[in-house]
Amino acid sequence: MVPPESEQPQSLLEVLVPILESAPAQELPLLLAWLERMAADKYRVWAQQTTDDVERKGLMDCAFREDAIAEFIEFIEPQASARTSALKKQFPDMQALYDSVMADQDRSEQLRRQAEGELGGANFLRQFATAHSGAVAAQFEALAYYEEANSSFLSNLIK
Repeated sequence: MVPPESEQPQSLLEVLVPILESAPAQELPLLLAWLERMAADKYRVWAQQTTDDVERKGLMDCAFREDAIAEFIEFIEPQASARTSALKKQFPDMQALYDSVMADQDRSEQLRRQAEGELGGANFLRQFATAHSGAVAAQFEALAYYEEANSSFLSNLIK
């Protein structure tokens, strides 16, 4: 359910963590992959809006990293496509909730909120790493650094 305008959420984590915590544990990676796709789309929108070529390149690099995280999760999760479709039916307001965090915010505040969300994503990826071993754990840990790189880039843009 999307919050009323008078109760606009202040952070992605405020809105999304309760959903992630209510989902079955085995679906958390695919929920995160879906959120990574949403974030990648948002980075592409910001990249289209800027006139600074270096900033555009940095934002597109962020989108690439978000997509890479989603692709890895979708690669290792059995029946990822069908399960993601089911999750989209179970949580039909997910995109609207994500958008509600950014609505009516200036660009700097949107970037700050996304930077904070990236750190939350890094935390989830590290939790996934501890639940696995070998190459899968190593890749989840490496992808957590992708989230931190995106957060750092955004934080430096708004300094």
